[in-house]
Amino acid sequence: MGFEILKPHRAVYEIELEQASERSGINSMSGRIVYEMKGDECDGISVSYRFVSRVNANGDIFTTDQHTASHETPDGNEYSFLTKSFVNDRLDRTVKGVAVNRRDTMDVSLSSPQERELELEAANFISSHLVKVIEGAREGRRFFSLDVFDGGDDADEVLKTTNIVGEAKTYDELLPGEKAEAVEELAEDPAWPVTIGYFKKERTDSTEPTPVYEVSFLLYEGGISRKLVMRYPDYSLRGSLVSLEFLDDSDCTIRN
Repeated sequence: MGFEILKPHRAVYEIELEQASERSGINSMSGRIVYEMKGDECDGISVSYRFVSRVNANGDIFTTDQHTASHETPDGNEYSFLTKSFVNDRLDRTVKGVAVNRRDTMDVSLSSPQERELELEAANFISSHLVKVIEGAREGRRFFSLDVFDGGDDADEVLKTTNIVGEAKTYDELLPGEKAEAVEELAEDPAWPVTIGYFKKERTDSTEPTPVYEVSFLLYEGGISRKLVMRYPDYSLRGSLVSLEFLDDSDCTIRN
């Protein structure tokens, strides 16, 4: 699947509210994301993601905590996922399942929040999608579309992504909110500015489509990101890289 181009790592981002519409009701929001990628082309890729935020909305202050863990097999054809969402330390929602790509379709077996069997169209999973974005950037492609299934929300739909990639360049100075020790190993490496929009595939009107959400970041060869901006319909968040640790990268040839 090309997973060998990914570098196992653990990255921590400090999150701040960039802007919010009046309709959102959000007065302030801050938090932290811990993102960890492990694995290789022999064992597949495991990703864990935790986002803890403190939100002040409509006069109420509360804490949200989302844990997501997923694993993608080496061939990119099977994807297991688990998301647990907490509000003020109380479990609010669990989504768990396994998705398998066949030739033209995807079988999704959900065990939570309720048992369901779904058939969707075949799509990329999250690590395969990241690999294809990097490969597209290497090839000099500036705009391309990919279908993706990430197990998010109700885990019952494939989203279309539009991937916009700019010219690679080095960023040797600290960006706002970053810590020097987090980015020192990236100072001499080029990164592509990338914007990915996630769109629903099923539309019932003829208006210009708007993304479910959109994320922009600087993307490095190994799959490391800086300068996160996450845009939702009523608000957007900014993420600054404050910690980066490269994890052990196993060698498949030793085991083969």
